[in-house]
Amino acid sequence: MTTHSAKRPSRMPRSARIALIAAGVVVVAWIPSFIATAYAEEPASDYLANPAEGWAFLWEAVTASRNPRLGTADAAMEQASQVWAGAPAVASDVSLKTIPDEWAVPVPAGGTAPAPARAEARPDDELNWVVSGRVMGGPEQVIGLLDYRTGRVEWDIRPLAGAAR
Repeated sequence: MTTHSAKRPSRMPRSARIALIAAGVVVVAWIPSFIATAYAEEPASDYLANPAEGWAFLWEAVTASRNPRLGTADAAMEQASQVWAGAPAVASDVSLKTIPDEWAVPVPAGGTAPAPARAEARPDDELNWVVSGRVMGGPEQVIGLLDYRTGRVEWDIRPLAGAAR
């Protein structure tokens, strides 16, 4: 009678297991940061440098997703088309972004600047629909922000720089 001794797979050394677990924790800690960078209007490095910012974004996204007024791009575009329906600014597109507390609204070359007092947007919540469009036939640029949760206009390019108030 022969005995068969089954070869037992060799176990991973303890130090390798600890290193694997530590690497897994690091990856899991930064996953929300990588997701947040896809929605960031500010430099993505802010999220990647601080994983707590990524988790804060994820928390905001989850809590804001409960019955938002503008929960889809179609709903946001419909609202934007009503608010920015004619001269001087006409909406053409929306994109969901996370906007910091104070955001210097970009103006492209050849674009129209808002009045100096409106050069920065200060939305109430982080998640906003960034509304793009043309001002007086100029290049595509940011013309407004719509709050994801409430649908309120959070920032508007109007009044334009140099316009009578």
